[in-house]
Order: sequence, then C-alpha cells, then structure tokens
Amino acid sequence: MNRMPDPGPSPADRLRPASDDGPSHIIRPRTPSDTGSRRPSSINLPPKFLEQAGRRLCGISAFIAASTVALTLFLGVIDPDIGALRRDDPATRLTLLAMVLLSAGVAAVQYFRVAPPRTLLVIGMVFEVLIAFGIGLLETTLPFDGTQPVRGVSTVAVWILAVGLLVPKRPKWTAIIALTSASMWPLAYAINIAVRDLPSLPAERLTVWLTYLYLVALLTALAGRRVFGMEVAAQRAQDLGSYQLLALIGRGGMGEVWRARHKMLAREAAIKIVRADLIAQSSAHDADLAVRRFEREARVTASLQSPNTVYLYDFGTAQDGRFYYVMELLDGLSLQKLVTAFGPQPASRVVHILRQICRSLDEAHRRALVHRDLKPSNVMICQVALEHDVIKVLDFGLVKPMSRDSRELTLDAASGGTPAYIAPEVAMGDANVDGRADIYAMGCVAYFLLTGQLVFDEPTPTATSVAHVQKTPVPPSSRSELPIPGDLEQLVLRCLAKAPAARPQSARALDEALAALAVDPWTPERADAWWQVHLPATSTLRTCDRTDAPPPPVVQVA
Repeated sequence: MNRMPDPGPSPADRLRPASDDGPSHIIRPRTPSDTGSRRPSSINLPPKFLEQAGRRLCGISAFIAASTVALTLFLGVIDPDIGALRRDDPATRLTLLAMVLLSAGVAAVQYFRVAPPRTLLVIGMVFEVLIAFGIGLLETTLPFDGTQPVRGVSTVAVWILAVGLLVPKRPKWTAIIALTSASMWPLAYAINIAVRDLPSLPAERLTVWLTYLYLVALLTALAGRRVFGMEVAAQRAQDLGSYQLLALIGRGGMGEVWRARHKMLAREAAIKIVRADLIAQSSAHDADLAVRRFEREARVTASLQSPNTVYLYDFGTAQDGRFYYVMELLDGLSLQKLVTAFGPQPASRVVHILRQICRSLDEAHRRALVHRDLKPSNVMICQVALEHDVIKVLDFGLVKPMSRDSRELTLDAASGGTPAYIAPEVAMGDANVDGRADIYAMGCVAYFLLTGQLVFDEPTPTATSVAHVQKTPVPPSSRSELPIPGDLEQLVLRCLAKAPAARPQSARALDEALAALAVDPWTPERADAWWQVHLPATSTLRTCDRTDAPPPPVVQVA
C-alpha cells in the first residue's frame, strides 16, 4: 500500500500538483488500456531527445547530399558507362538533383531551426521515404541479369536500417516508415520497367529482392522499438536528481506525473514534470507562460504549511530546462471519485471534510492567496499512517494574490476556475476577488458531497457560469435521499450567496460555524470502519499496482 511519509517537512520541502483534469498525482486504478501508457511507445518524448534526433537527421541528410555528389563524380571517372548514363539521361539527372536538394534542405531546416524539433522529425520521415524512392530509381535504371542469382541486398535496405536506428522514432512510426520505404523499390522498379521498356526479372529473382527488403524493414522495426526505449531511458536518466521513475501515473493539461522512488532513501514520491509535448508544440510565448505557471505553483505550495495541503519535497530544473517538482505520493482518492463510486456522503462526514478544507484555505487566505479552482477533483481524502479521512487540498496552479500590487503570481491569462464551482464575482471577471470566492466554491463542494449533484447542471460551461451569477440554488435536502440537518443546509446556502458580503467572511469563520452545528461527530472509529469495508489495502480505487500489468519502464534520473 502506498502511503505518505510522516508529515513534518520544512516549508521549503513541501509541494502539490496541478492538473486541469484534477490531481494527476493521485494513485488511480489501471485498466488494460491504461497499462499501455507505460510502454515506450506512449512516453512523451523529452525535448533533449527530439533535439538529438534532429541533429542526427541533419547529419544524415548532409551526408546524403555530399555523398551523392561525390559518388556521381567518382563513378563518372571509374565507370564511363554509368557516368554517361547519369550525364545524358534527364530522368537520372533529375533524380540525383532532387536527392541533393532535398537532403540539403532537410539539413538547412535543422541547422537554421526553421521548424520545431517535433515537426522536423515528421519532415525526416517523409525525407526517409523519398530518398528510398530515389535510390530505387537509380538502382533499377539499368536492366538486371535474370540468369544470375541474387547476391547482396538493395541499397534501400541499408538506408532503411541506418536511418531507422540512427534517428529513433516511436516504434509504430519506425515500422510504418520502414515498410513504406521498402515498398519504394518495387514502385521504382515498376516505373523503370514501364518507362524504359527494360526486361523484367524472373518472378523467383524478384521475390528474393523483395524478401530481403521487407525482412530488413521488419528487423528495423523490431530493433527500432528497442533503440527507442533505450534512447528515451538514456535521456530521462539525465533529468531529475536522485529519483528513479517507476510508472506514469497521469497527464494533465500542463504536466505529466510519475510515480518515483528516491534511490538513497527508498521513499516513494510523485514527480510532476512540465509536459515535453507542450513545450515542443507551443509557441515560445505560450511555453514560457506554462513554465512560469508551473514554477509559480511549486513556490506557492512550498510556502504553505498546513497539514491539509500536499507536501512538497523538492523542486528544480532538469538539464534540458524543464521544471519539475517532487511531492508526497497520496494514498486515497479524490472527493470526485468518492462520490462517483460511493454516492452522497452522510452529513457528519461532510462536516469533517469541510473543516479540514477550511484549515488549508485559512492559511492560504492569511497569506493573501485565493485558490480559485477548488473542486472535488482537487481535494483528496487519504490515509496517513494509521489515520483515515485525512484531507489534502491540491492544485494551487490558479492561485492569485488578493493584493493588486503583487504581480508574481499573475503571469498568464489562465481561466479563473471550473464553471461548475465558480463564484459569481469570478465568472463576472471582477478584479477584486478575495478568499470569499473560495468560500463559494466550498459551498459547491459541500452541495456535491451531500447530494451527488452539481449546484447547477447546465448543458454548456458558459450556461453553467451564467447560472452561478443569476440562478438561485435548489436546497440540497430536496435533491438527496440522505437526511441533511437544517442548520447545515442553511450554512451551505449561505456559502452559495451571490454577494460575497452575505457569505461567511473567512475560512476560519466557516470552520467555526461548522464546528457549532448540531451534527453527530464523524469519529476516527467510524472512519476506520468505513475504509476497512469500502477501501481496504487491496482496493484498486486507491492503488495503481496491478499484478496483471506489464512492468513499467525503469527510468533512472541522475
């Protein structure tokens, strides 16, 4: 069972993750389709990997351009017949010129950084196929001696093997490009037979040529898969300090989260890294904003000390410039999954949960920070050591300072929250948002916990935001089969007041109001009994370990 280390790290040793889809460092169950994400073919390519592949492609293309010119001149000297053919035949001259220009162009694209690395790899795949076609045209220009046995293989086969291994790609694309390139030789052969009226090879000789080609393509696909995994592992091995990455837990809008183990302390943790594909595909401006938000998130979380906020252990910059941070690996599930799996929760438990959320937010508000994205998927209910129902608030990625003179945490134009849990003043774009916006979101969370339904369930996000501004919520007691005490219901509706002044004015005031409610206490004994029945140590709702899943790629981070 995966458990959080004993709480107690210093403020600089604390952290929590952000994901647009909810807390991506939560330990989630794996389905057979999920296990596929652990294979090398699904790993996000590190930027340094893409850069290195681009440099290799540049070197190969420059070599092809230079060697084509040199070989043409050399053969013109030592073999006058071939020299005359390449000098006098327009189609051959055009093929040679196209190969030189194409190779030089690909080298120039990489050298002058005209295209991003990921786009360059796509260009390289097209380049590989076209060069294979050019080689096939040149090889089949002269007739073959059908009376002689086949000795050796086509140069296309050498080309497929060399590029497939030197410029690693995702295994699927290595196989597709290798087979497509192999098919260029019979295509070129058919064109030359038709255009030049050459005698065709006997069927058995042609079969041998094609068998060799496709065997090499198949071997390239198999070897390429191995090389790809080794290359990705080698790149990640230089990335992230003293942690060994064990399995990909999840991906969010901005980062990917890995389950990891410290190599010296043998302590498990979760590592969040800025997504490589986000950096590779975004403009420089957008990528910079994403990195700034990621760094902001780590700094804000590290500054918070509440035991109900996820702990951060480490934060840094990888050798390739990506930001990452290391956080506790939580043993539990989100409030969203809690209600989805087990339905509305009893009032006593809801009060117990809300009071812990208040303690996390109270510290943030006292530091003049508004969470702005509080929702059930950003709150975890966990087991810590022997204690159950410990709440951890996550995802401070949209946190905003209350003071207007602070600009450090408002570097991007990120959305102000999730429509289903957004406060009216945030939906209206009010610049003077304070902690009472989080109080409204807490009212939405409480409503969801008590009823299993959203306060306003409109067909579109825009309609939902408008409803928070204009509509009056239906009392939760009319939407739940479980009993809801009247004073708790009134407090939830106070939190959902349209005007901030009509809500509880602070997280501490809300905590005190919750403590004063005449609700049966949710005791540790009740919590222990609930977990023993519904979430035992073997439950797939709280662990990502699967005995039937293939082992994840072992990736060392030095």
